[in-house]
Amino acid sequence: MTVLSNPHRRLTLSALTLALAALCMTPALAAPPVDASKISPEVTLKLIDLLVAKGVMTREQADDLIAEASASAASKPATAVAAQPAYQTAPGAVVVPYIPEVVRQQIKDELRAEVTQQAKSEGWAAPNALPEWTQRISVYGDLRARAEDVLNDGENYNDFPNFGVLNAGSGYDVNDPLSNPLPTVNTTKNRGRMRMRARLGVHAQIADWVEADLRMATGSDRSPVSTNQTLGAGGNLSKYSLWLDRAYLRLKPTDWLTADIGRAPNPFWTSELLFDTDLGFDGVAVKTEFDLGSDFHPYVNLGAFPIFNTDFDFGSTQRADKASSRDKWLYGVQAGADWKFSDDVKLKFGLGYFLFDHINGERSSPCIAPTSKDVCDTDLSRPQFQQFGNTMFAIRDIVPASGAPDGPQLQYFGYASEFGVANLHAALEIASFDPVKIVIEADVVKNLKYDAKRIQALGPLNNFKPNIEPLQHDGGDSGYYVNLLVGQPKIAKAWDWNASIGYKRLESDAVPDAFTDSDFHLGGTNARGFIVGGSLGLARNTWLGLRWLSANEVTGAPYSVDVVQLDLSTEF
Repeated sequence: MTVLSNPHRRLTLSALTLALAALCMTPALAAPPVDASKISPEVTLKLIDLLVAKGVMTREQADDLIAEASASAASKPATAVAAQPAYQTAPGAVVVPYIPEVVRQQIKDELRAEVTQQAKSEGWAAPNALPEWTQRISVYGDLRARAEDVLNDGENYNDFPNFGVLNAGSGYDVNDPLSNPLPTVNTTKNRGRMRMRARLGVHAQIADWVEADLRMATGSDRSPVSTNQTLGAGGNLSKYSLWLDRAYLRLKPTDWLTADIGRAPNPFWTSELLFDTDLGFDGVAVKTEFDLGSDFHPYVNLGAFPIFNTDFDFGSTQRADKASSRDKWLYGVQAGADWKFSDDVKLKFGLGYFLFDHINGERSSPCIAPTSKDVCDTDLSRPQFQQFGNTMFAIRDIVPASGAPDGPQLQYFGYASEFGVANLHAALEIASFDPVKIVIEADVVKNLKYDAKRIQALGPLNNFKPNIEPLQHDGGDSGYYVNLLVGQPKIAKAWDWNASIGYKRLESDAVPDAFTDSDFHLGGTNARGFIVGGSLGLARNTWLGLRWLSANEVTGAPYSVDVVQLDLSTEF
């Protein structure tokens, strides 16, 4: 009878009367049999009043039924009504004529057919009306608005070369620095900006073991470590770009084996000491997780990812043939486990090794004073993207052009160190004070391919011991991060909260500066300092966050910067 509660699902008065008589009453209450078509209007009205009294329908719905019946009766010619037999009943008794079982079944069939037809025409009772494929596709996303202040120390050194800008251009003329000023990093002037991050994804379950995922994201540029869009950066309220941030197939042939192919999320369990959380991984990753039927669940992850692929037609105008490929790859492997000691205590840890193949710079063979259109044989060894902190050196071995010793000599710069990074990451979660949790996290990295003597021989251009002549390189190969969080690690509803404090130290050549945290020390390596923050839930999956990142240089000229971020975030 729930169909009566919706005016768009109203049945006819005759069908209602017959249904009530057939389904609600029993033969035990019946009087002598009569023709069902001769039920008096008074009986119908009493039945409707009984429905109202029992709460099956409202008085408004009852009045609508009566009005419809009256209008229908007025539009039809009057017919003779046979006199109804009189029955002697006790005062106040309700008399319901008896209806045979075969008639009751016919009424039910007719009523069912009428309801089904009405449901199909109005679309209110078809739970699988949508196409089957729509049930295998889900949409997800998140949005973050940020107010950010960058506060530089007034005592900072103001002449750090901006190697990223130099390498992205046509080269720096080392023979004429006056007419071609060296671009430098802003380390002295404060900045305030509003930023936004918006991401929208679609996930499709293709088959039981095949999934696909696509995600678009904002971003001011092609940076691999940031999807932030600075508001007003384009000027004149111009629109913003969207980038393809995720595009991968996930194959899961068994419960313990997963393979991602394409541009996928980080397959390794790492902190931002090594990889920024916005970083995507192009390539192939295989993840295994074993359920041993206990509280100890080991896992092994591995992958191969192209960092840079040589342009198909890359070559030099100084040679008739094309240059050989110099592709760059990241190979990674990590093993670890989730270990639940008790209902309140669990530990997760992972030990990994990450080889960045051919990412370091190489000195070229003698190259005759190249112009902006010329290519030397190791030009591709320069970084295609970098932040700040790694030790750099000049990669072109420039030979002055014959008869023009003072002509342009355009130079590029590469990483002085090779990178093979060992990583140990662990987190201990204590839930003894549920819903408040305590999470202690620690992360350590060490570049096993760091060679201080080799770097010194290449002629480094930065990261020197301060105030010492002659210049002596003072880089490092290690880093660590510790953090304490109290509260709910993930904010899910209003008044969920957390607070955290951490300390980070990352030496100049511990990891490639291109892929590490883009916020601490404004991105890159050669930084140390504190990170303090907290979050408060405002509604379901909506929270307010505040962070203060205070960082100084580890070595070299002074460079201290504080970053304050106020975030309003939501996800769906």
